[in-house]
Amino acid sequence: MITPILVPKLGMSTSEDVTVVKWLKSDGDPVEKSEAIVVIETAKVTYEVEAQASGKVFKLKEVKDKVKIGDPLGILADSREEFEAYRDTLAKEPEVKAQEVIASIVFEEEEDEKEGIRLSFEEEDEGPPVVPNIEVGDRVVLKRIPFIGMRRTIANNLGASLRTGAQLTVVTEADMTEMANFRKRLLLDGLGEKITFVDMLVKLLASILKEFPIVNSSIVGDEIVCWGEYHIGVAVALDEGLVVPVVRNADQKSLLAVSREIKKLSRKAQKNELNPDHYKGGTFTLSSGGKIDVDFMTPIINPPQNAILGIGKIAPRPAVYQGQLQIRTTTFLCLTHDHRVIDGTPAGMFLGRLKEVIEDPEQFQKTLK
Repeated sequence: MITPILVPKLGMSTSEDVTVVKWLKSDGDPVEKSEAIVVIETAKVTYEVEAQASGKVFKLKEVKDKVKIGDPLGILADSREEFEAYRDTLAKEPEVKAQEVIASIVFEEEEDEKEGIRLSFEEEDEGPPVVPNIEVGDRVVLKRIPFIGMRRTIANNLGASLRTGAQLTVVTEADMTEMANFRKRLLLDGLGEKITFVDMLVKLLASILKEFPIVNSSIVGDEIVCWGEYHIGVAVALDEGLVVPVVRNADQKSLLAVSREIKKLSRKAQKNELNPDHYKGGTFTLSSGGKIDVDFMTPIINPPQNAILGIGKIAPRPAVYQGQLQIRTTTFLCLTHDHRVIDGTPAGMFLGRLKEVIEDPEQFQKTLK
């Protein structure tokens, strides 16, 4: 009995390219129903395709091959002879589309909710510009890293973001000393959980964006849509790339709830357990250098958003405070905005307002409640 191993639909358009990343089984290996067989990746998710029946695995596609939704990646058959007969039939009928050959197979909608999906950005893209081929020859190679999967997705999306937008970064330095002291007091007051600067900034951004609707916007067709919801994406660094899960309705949640959600999303990202709902619909993104020794950055906008805030290293630095030179805890706030939509003045005003709130204990404590 022949059972095709098909590329499933996971909220993807029917024309979207899918890459075969890894086969988990070799040709002829026996598998049971629901056992993972092959890993595929799109611009949005990484997904393990499971067997729809028991049988022996035989490949039709190889790692790095591009396929479409509904295409057969391989088949499950009782024997190699049965597989070869099926493959010969496909070779004799090249005009028959894979979707027609396997039209009787129906995928369940609930597959969309399956865990084990790696997030990335949301926009489809025509890919990075073509670069000249480089001959390796007899040159010394330390390591080869396949330029597929998440790394390729990141390259495509960042390249598209720069090609389609007029991106400009404005920078200001903010005194974080009072906010750092506030964090310490939270711990001393027995909160029991570590509140990070990122947690507090997500909460502050959700509030301040209400004062600057144009910064919380997207281009939709021939309109600029200013969103009335505040879904803040938080960049999480993984070994293989950067992912951006979203804290939804951050303005409606307490600081503690925001902190717990960010930690939960980060853990899921590290374990490759995010699903598409965790990263879709962001209206603004925060990217932090964390403990990396980088003072400031020029972050690239995460489409279809129109702005992103990058936070440099938060550290003690010489600063003039109340007319005297002191050592203060400071950071650089780096706002990249799409100049097609957001002019320099509102961008600068937004950044200035954020700086004002950060440096005023009364204002930021009121906002963080």
